Amino acid sequence: MNRNKTTDVNIIAYQYSDCFCARSVRLNNHRLYISAEGDIKQMKYIFSTILACSISAMPLAGHAAESYPSKPIKLVVPFLPGGIGDVLGRIVGAELSERLGQTVIIENRAGAGGMIGTEYAAKTAPDGYTILQVSSPQIINQVLREKPGYELLRDFVPVSSGVTAPLVLVVPASSKTQSVKDLISVANSRSGGVNFGSGGVGSVGHLAGEMLKRSADIAATHVAYKGNAGVVTDLVGGRLDFFFSSQPEAVHGDAAGTMRAIAVTAPERVKTFPDVPTMIESGYKDFTPTSVYGYMVPKNTPAAIVNRLHDAINSIVTSSAVQNRFETLGLNADPGNIEHWKDTLESETARWRELVKTAGVHVE
Repeated sequence: MNRNKTTDVNIIAYQYSDCFCARSVRLNNHRLYISAEGDIKQMKYIFSTILACSISAMPLAGHAAESYPSKPIKLVVPFLPGGIGDVLGRIVGAELSERLGQTVIIENRAGAGGMIGTEYAAKTAPDGYTILQVSSPQIINQVLREKPGYELLRDFVPVSSGVTAPLVLVVPASSKTQSVKDLISVANSRSGGVNFGSGGVGSVGHLAGEMLKRSADIAATHVAYKGNAGVVTDLVGGRLDFFFSSQPEAVHGDAAGTMRAIAVTAPERVKTFPDVPTMIESGYKDFTPTSVYGYMVPKNTPAAIVNRLHDAINSIVTSSAVQNRFETLGLNADPGNIEHWKDTLESETARWRELVKTAGVHVE
């Protein structure tokens, strides 16, 4: 019997042919001693009463799982509205609502690189009515910050992977840089090397730049901004030499004639830039830093609810109509079982931990 429930009964007993003999009964950590052999009817009455109390105190988890969902569900996106993660959350939320027959409300709880929303979700009831959208910044925070306030695989249960988002290495359209090789040549020709920007210390773009810096053995200075808008402005203005951007940003810059894409971090070429080589093709083996997205619920959520959510979200990710929408955003569907998402979380955590350590990245 579960010792964590409100009523804890531990009966230490044995039975002879016509009488029921008990050494003791433990109820809510209090031991009731019965010293003499009692009449079997009387003893059965005592124990049946105790057991009835115990059973009535047990939560109706099975019933809750069967009736789930019976009210609206919150999908917590720990970033501001309008970004790629928010757009993804709204696509998944709308599709999830159709599949579960309940309203799914997008709750943007932004701040501290995703930490505020993640900590909030960790403290909600484990009943399946709060789902957390997880992405690379939340993974990186675990290894970048001394006290992030959460551990994903300690405080949550994996539900389903969602998508991956390869980065695009871009340079100013006004520069003469046409390839990664050209960029490295520029870096080696300057005494101070090159400058690159990102939306903040510890962001995926920052760590990708640090990875290139080490892989190519070049001098490169990181300039941190509060979001990517400032990065784009200074890149276009020629004050930065390169930037690892999202695909939508790169597509927009390419169409506007302000940026030039010279490589992508996907293992294979992407549909948004079919003529742009991968970093691997450019001579950098295993250079595949990518943003990942998936879904988790608070720990102790019933397995039946976790499985139902997984099946629903995985069906969304594998839908060809949804995948077409993903592609326009530069997102690649990443379907798989729950274990696949858990493995992704573990491998991404290990990848970023190693880079943060070797690059000496820290936040003030």
